[in-house]
Amino acid sequence: MTRSVEKSNHKLLKEEELSEMTLEQSEKSKQTKFFPIIAMGGSAGSFYAFEKFFLHMPVDCGFAFVIIMHLDPVQNMGVAALLQKSTGMPVVEATDGTKLVINHVYVIPPDRDMGIHNGHLLLFNASRSKGAHMSIDYFLQSLAEDQWNYAVAIIFSGMGADGETGVRMIKEKLGMAMAQLPETAEYSSMPAASIETGMVDYVLAPEEMPAKLIQYLNHPALKAVGTDELLLERNNYTHLNKILMLLRSHTGHDFTLYKKNTITRRVERRIAFHQLPDYIHYVNYLRENPQEIETLFKELLIGVTKFFRDVPAFEELKDLLYAKLLKKNNEDPIRVWIAGCSTGEEAYSIAILIMEFLAAVKSRPQTKVQIFATDLDPNAIEHARAGFYFSNIISEISAERLDRYFVKKNNGYVVKKEVREMIVFAQHNLIKDAPFTRLDLLCCRNVMIYLTTDLQKKLMPIFHYSLNIGGLLFLGPAESVGPFNDAFNVLDSKWRLYERKEGISNAGKMIDFPFNITNQPDKTIKGMTDKPVAKSLLAERFHKVLLDSYSPASLLVDERGEISYINGKVDKYLRFSSGEASMNIHKMVVEELRYALGNAIHQCALQKDKIEYTGLKIDYQGQAQLVDFTVDYLNDIQLQNMFVVVFIDQGPVKKRKTAGAKGSLTQVSAVEELEKELTYTKQQLHTTIEQMETSLEELKSTNEELQSTNEELQSTNEEALTTKEEMQSLNEELMTINLQYQNKAEELTRMNNDMKNLLDNTDIGTIFLDNNLNILRFTPQVNKLFNVISSDVGRSITHIASNFDYPSIESAIVEVIEKLNGKELEVKNKSNEWYNLRIMPYRTMDNFISGAVLTFTKITPVKALESKFSSLLCYIQDAVDRLKHAAIILDREGRVLVVNHAFLKLFKLREDEIREQFFMEIVHNRWNTNKLDALLDDRQKTELYLQHDFQGIGMKTLMISVQYVPESKTEEQAVSIVTFIEKEREQKENP
Repeated sequence: MTRSVEKSNHKLLKEEELSEMTLEQSEKSKQTKFFPIIAMGGSAGSFYAFEKFFLHMPVDCGFAFVIIMHLDPVQNMGVAALLQKSTGMPVVEATDGTKLVINHVYVIPPDRDMGIHNGHLLLFNASRSKGAHMSIDYFLQSLAEDQWNYAVAIIFSGMGADGETGVRMIKEKLGMAMAQLPETAEYSSMPAASIETGMVDYVLAPEEMPAKLIQYLNHPALKAVGTDELLLERNNYTHLNKILMLLRSHTGHDFTLYKKNTITRRVERRIAFHQLPDYIHYVNYLRENPQEIETLFKELLIGVTKFFRDVPAFEELKDLLYAKLLKKNNEDPIRVWIAGCSTGEEAYSIAILIMEFLAAVKSRPQTKVQIFATDLDPNAIEHARAGFYFSNIISEISAERLDRYFVKKNNGYVVKKEVREMIVFAQHNLIKDAPFTRLDLLCCRNVMIYLTTDLQKKLMPIFHYSLNIGGLLFLGPAESVGPFNDAFNVLDSKWRLYERKEGISNAGKMIDFPFNITNQPDKTIKGMTDKPVAKSLLAERFHKVLLDSYSPASLLVDERGEISYINGKVDKYLRFSSGEASMNIHKMVVEELRYALGNAIHQCALQKDKIEYTGLKIDYQGQAQLVDFTVDYLNDIQLQNMFVVVFIDQGPVKKRKTAGAKGSLTQVSAVEELEKELTYTKQQLHTTIEQMETSLEELKSTNEELQSTNEELQSTNEEALTTKEEMQSLNEELMTINLQYQNKAEELTRMNNDMKNLLDNTDIGTIFLDNNLNILRFTPQVNKLFNVISSDVGRSITHIASNFDYPSIESAIVEVIEKLNGKELEVKNKSNEWYNLRIMPYRTMDNFISGAVLTFTKITPVKALESKFSSLLCYIQDAVDRLKHAAIILDREGRVLVVNHAFLKLFKLREDEIREQFFMEIVHNRWNTNKLDALLDDRQKTELYLQHDFQGIGMKTLMISVQYVPESKTEEQAVSIVTFIEKEREQKENP
């Protein structure tokens, strides 16, 4: 099902339609024959990489290729035609609605954004938002939603970070990602940004990519995805369970209750990546290569997010959250938990909403805000803590928010300190770690879709427990509260916004944490929320009730104080502080216990024995409380260097009555407490001195290393200065060369503009063809003669239907190219319009023939005049033939236009002997007389009696009459009508 991430001014499809995630993808795969679609993104310097790629890609590969480049919106560089020289596959410019076909290459038009829906390309006007134009990200996100595992993204040379977000989407949908080896890229920023995500499968030179693509995409595991023939179903779950066991042993995280379909598809992608035949071989590969376990773990954790994802949802959240916060007491902190925060975009989005709320409500500037953002992926948490994001976030955040909450840095933006300090980022296992509580908002979007229904039912009571009454729950668009409708009010069903109800609910009764899923088969979890606990779980439930109700608060920590497990209520002893997130007990424990607890852990680590502290006072909710604690070393093989910290609450400090005049029990108690505190202080001082002595020795050693390092740095600095001077010199040379290229580019631009204007504004249709008869360029007038559009550049003219009734144009073009002789024809189209077709060889500046030039000049008016003239001549010829005397009509130059039969009979001539001949030449050559010259030259004289011995007919006496007929009223030139009357014949006819 297509789901395209919309830019602010784009309308690919309605956003709510595109955000749906249903089973239609699998249904569509059964109905439609899918094939891999390779999206190739590039910018500066990528064209030559594309050429190398296609020179090594077989024509019959079975893939479709879509090229997304940052093209000049003003000048169409004809990328399709240029790439056509590198491949035998048809290369065409994409048009709106184009259906993708295998073994074809499609190029995005200039100044357009492109998406894909059901295998059809859709074009839109390019975004005009400020900043870089992210056309590659836009298409990749659309491709991921439309094609899922059949989508491949390849990022080539270019500046900026376009493609980085799109690669994340492709990987989330089980697609494959490649990037050009930065060393081979003219500009390495774009491929480097994608590589930094950690989600690129292959980093290769362009010429190496085709072989790897074919190998990967033809693997049986990839061909099975999207069908009912997964490799797993041809075996059994034994090998999958082995993989899950290896993951748990290596990472400490259990994926048993994740959806099997999600896990198997990602596992089979890794099987295809390593070209392994089946699960058995992959299990062996995991055991031999622990690094692959880490890679698989990262693949399973791939999450895609963005700032203010689903803008309408955040607008609704904003209204509901503001209404809730306005009802809170000013003294109460605002507590938020973003579970599954990925790289932090959603956490920062909510922090911005709260900052805007506090700025708008002037009455509560001191309100404390505690935002906890957690995720299972440690790399994602590190990314979130850094708060750095590439420039493509400008399509997600308004310009006002970008200026207010971010700082521009290099090729991206950094979250400002005041926003960053509102959030505590921490690695957290939603399934087994203790939750955060007393929350006003819990945001867990697009996490539960990857978990089984049973696990979702187990999570929902935890969320209910974590929220304050009236607290908001914000889920993903494909998630819901399931069977716990009695626990939550639905505030917005479309965007999955819920409110925790008051009172006891089914969710409150079924709360069960921390989870222990490793030893429970699926059947013990099913029906957990629908019926009473099974007998087999009674012992476990009883044990848990004992722990929750009667056991003291306790923690499991390592020797550095990092907390691994929490049992019971520890909020009296631990505090979360603003700033960088930490799960270290030394930073979280209350101030009164910090030194004593640190000393106890240190002594326990040295002595490997239990350390106890008693009668310590802490302040809790404004009241003095007494507390004891113990630190004990765990002598367990699986829990090496781990310690149990147990807090025992002794209740409030009790006041004692006085004992008499000499003193009081209160004074005695105070002395005892002071002596006890002095003893603890001496112990802490002794421990601190030992630690300081150890640290001093380490500092001495470190100082020596730093001195050595400093000398090396000085040497390196001198080398760097020398290199800098060389680089400056080289840079000056490059600037000179660049200036020359700029001048040449400007000159070429002017020439190209002149040529374009000449071709666009002439009435002559012109087509330029190469030696293979492929179209290189054409003028707008050709659109009427051939059914061509701009995307036909690069196609053969023989593939395009013409409107001429002349089937042999192709052979005429080939003849001109082969014989190098031009050809001129008169051709008529299907609209009965006449054109003069001139075919000439296409000569380069080096005098090489590299094709042909066809020019079409419209001659319909000329042909019409010729037709009229021919009809008129026929009419005149008929009239003249009816004359009984010999007659001839001459044009203004004296050529014979019309001659009647009487003239031909009288002088015994043939029509072809005199038609279109000069009449005076006939007179001089045949009749040898000059008297007619005077008659024809003298316009005043119109008759002549001539007695002459004519060649072939003998002596004749003729009366010759000349009449002059002007061709128009304004012209003196005239057509001459000459009649010849034979006197002997006239006398016979008129006795």
